[in-house]
Amino acid sequence: MTADAGLVLAWLVLAHLVADFVLQPGSMARAKAAPGSGATPALVSHALVVGVCVVPFGLAFGAPGWWVVAIVVLSHAVIDRLKAVLTRRAEAASLAEARRRHEAAGTAPDGLGPAWTPVPGALFAVDQLAHVAILVAAWAALLSVAPLDPAFAGWAADWFGARDPAVVHEVLFRGVVLASLLIVNVRAGALFVGVLVAPRLAIEGRPLEDRPTASATSASPAPPARLGWTFQVGPIEGRAVPDPAAPPTAVTAMHPSPAPPGRVGEAIGIIERLLIVTFVLAGAEAAIGLVIAAKTLARFKQLDDRDFAEYYLLGTLASVAVASISAFAAAAALGSLG
Repeated sequence: MTADAGLVLAWLVLAHLVADFVLQPGSMARAKAAPGSGATPALVSHALVVGVCVVPFGLAFGAPGWWVVAIVVLSHAVIDRLKAVLTRRAEAASLAEARRRHEAAGTAPDGLGPAWTPVPGALFAVDQLAHVAILVAAWAALLSVAPLDPAFAGWAADWFGARDPAVVHEVLFRGVVLASLLIVNVRAGALFVGVLVAPRLAIEGRPLEDRPTASATSASPAPPARLGWTFQVGPIEGRAVPDPAAPPTAVTAMHPSPAPPGRVGEAIGIIERLLIVTFVLAGAEAAIGLVIAAKTLARFKQLDDRDFAEYYLLGTLASVAVASISAFAAAAALGSLG
């Protein structure tokens, strides 16, 4: 007995999404990004979670399935560690550039803020694409034509009973695709948009919004401040500090960058993406413009602020891109059923 190849691939993708975005708490994500060997326990724990999510493929396919489990777990740990290292380097480089551009107190950041960089968001996207690419490659090489393990095939036949296997496969496939779509647009999309938009320059562990300006501290000189990069998106938060050997720079007079979206903003983004997904699956793509227009009208007066307008546009475009790409991919997958 051979399993439906499309259904197996859909289950693999869902297993990855569940491991990365449902079963990975914020504390594990933060610890996994720690420098040096401090990240090892969290990295191993996350790899074990990934392994648990793909173990059913070993049970279902025997030796080919266990090879897939090993490949997915090991590659997942390597990719996650590489992403953490590259992200820290990008953050440190961004802070160094911010220090060079704002050596003199009183200078104001331009555009998206002094330490903003698209690299963490890009690495987030590349990380997920790499995971999915390995899943697809492992599926194509090992599982696409592999027969089911006889014991598992017997259990599946008993479970199907008198049901039509084709109908059961179609119902399961649609459910798995829709579940994946939900995770992508509720959890993964929120994290991606936040990582792309939310990084802020901070002083002594506090964001610039919470620091006094130069006029408020003119009576006495401010102590040297240590720059740090912080972000928080839902349960995920992190901080990177540049080389301590570099001379500190007082930046208390810098104008604050816009604060990252809070829970209300995150909820608005989730609803926006779910509406876009619904319109795409319903064939009403033209209605997407109404969602964006309604969101823009609510923020119309704030768009006069250049910094806010740039953050708003970046976040909106990223959110719409996640929803549109995932929705069209899901529509293509569901359409393949005929």
